[in-house]
Amino acid sequence: MSDNNIATSTHHETRKKNGSSGRKTKRMPPPTRGEALVKGVFMGIVISGVTHASKSITGALVRHPLALFATGVVGGYLTHKYRKEIIIVGSRTAEESKNFLLRQRENLLDLVAESREYAARSDRSE
Repeated sequence: MSDNNIATSTHHETRKKNGSSGRKTKRMPPPTRGEALVKGVFMGIVISGVTHASKSITGALVRHPLALFATGVVGGYLTHKYRKEIIIVGSRTAEESKNFLLRQRENLLDLVAESREYAARSDRSE
């Protein structure tokens, strides 16, 4: 391919991209009941297939001790290889869960205080 053809093809591709970027994209309408039903049925089929596959894999591992041992060796190797990343992710997850619990506790205390204020206002009005 010559340089002239490359320049023409790249110019043509950029022109295509610029032409479509000027249009506004329309928002998708909310799903209908039928679409939601089909999505639910499809997800059920996928989950059923994954469950069946995991049962057959687990059954094969239990029936063949060498495969079970090899899976353990591979799991141990990968755990050792990525141990630093695993520790970082674990500590980050623990910190985020602690922050989440503190926020939920704060929200719960606010809710209890609001309900007590509402009860006190309703007692005064009676």
